[in-house]
Amino acid sequence: MKTPRHIPLLLGLLALFTLMRWPGLLPWNFSPVYAICFCAGVYFKGRRAWFVPVAFIFVSDVLMNYFHWRHLGFSTFTAHMWVTYALYLGLAAFGWWMTEKARPAALIAGGALGACAFFLVANSIAWLSNPVYAKTWTGLVQSFTIGQTGFPPPIVFLKNTIASGALFTMAIVFAVNVARANEKVDAEFRLKA
Repeated sequence: MKTPRHIPLLLGLLALFTLMRWPGLLPWNFSPVYAICFCAGVYFKGRRAWFVPVAFIFVSDVLMNYFHWRHLGFSTFTAHMWVTYALYLGLAAFGWWMTEKARPAALIAGGALGACAFFLVANSIAWLSNPVYAKTWTGLVQSFTIGQTGFPPPIVFLKNTIASGALFTMAIVFAVNVARANEKVDAEFRLKA
């Protein structure tokens, strides 16, 4: 069976977007990861919907950890990493649930909504696990509004999270739709020839 033309294009976009995760290339929390996971769930079938995004992100985490974070005394491999990867799989599940039959606008909104859900869950976990935040209503509000001293406020992260989720999802949806339209034109041309 011939591989549809949009699959290699999709893999190429996911690889490019994964490279864009390198620290300093994009603003904080303006990340293609949300769209990578969400769109993998939308467009890949079977185990690939789960394996592809996690593999791309894991390889980039290993490379960033070795070439960037290690020299600064940090590591991306912490106890919370499993939670983060579970959230990535949740984004893929959300994309799988939406299916590729959804209208492009719905998929773009889904990418933004998935990114927002990721932010809310990740920030709640940060509130629970970070000793800087009191385990009270006030501490929870602080973790979502002013955040921790020395870091930008979480509201900036939320804005970047939603914008990047929508933008990168839009790029992937557009590219896949153009590739599919070209496949149909090519197929019609071959039938007429």
